[in-house]
Amino acid sequence: MPENPHQPGNPEIREEILTLIDRLKSLQMATLNATGQPEASYTPFVYQSSCFYIFVSALAPHTRNLIERKQCGIMLIEDEAQARNLFARTRLMIDAGVESVPADAEEYAEILEVMENRLGNTVGILRSLPDFSLLRLVFRSGRFVKGFGAAYSINDPEFRDIVQVTGK
Repeated sequence: MPENPHQPGNPEIREEILTLIDRLKSLQMATLNATGQPEASYTPFVYQSSCFYIFVSALAPHTRNLIERKQCGIMLIEDEAQARNLFARTRLMIDAGVESVPADAEEYAEILEVMENRLGNTVGILRSLPDFSLLRLVFRSGRFVKGFGAAYSINDPEFRDIVQVTGK
């Protein structure tokens, strides 16, 4: 008997989401500036404890937007070269809150070490620059699309409450 698409939970889709996150090293980001205009950007990230962490420069407009508005949209999307159809690329979109992680916080050094291991030596260089901040992007809601007619609402940060979106 097929799983009810309105029944929360879908371990196979959860695994696909986690695989996409693991495969990618940067995310695309939408922020709002002081006048409410949207600004698109990207940044490398790490995913730890159900949150996305980014290390960003105060010189980048998106950093000011993130810190002042405390919200953003993020998207992780399958590479064009790997997609079977450009109109149906696998993607994860998340509406997130933004929290600053102070340099004296217990997790600060740990997250930056994970970043350096995953993203390379540039992180070590950036750590020495005074304008860089560690930010935590906290899940509010999400959507995962894996092709035509295969969209899922995500209702929790651990990707366990997943409901297929239908036209009904």
